Amino acid sequence: ERIVEKGKSKKLALIAVCNKLLKQAFAIAKSGTYYQENYLSKLA
Repeated sequence: ERIVEKGKSKKLALIAVCNKLLKQAFAIAKSGTYYQENYLSKLA
């Protein structure tokens, strides 16, 4: 929504979201950590 509000196309916004999710998935797979449903970030 934020990207579309800046005047970009919906397709470009969808690709940006897909890229972000793929990067996160590969980072998790590469690090070998398991999914934690109740994980709280130390940054928050």
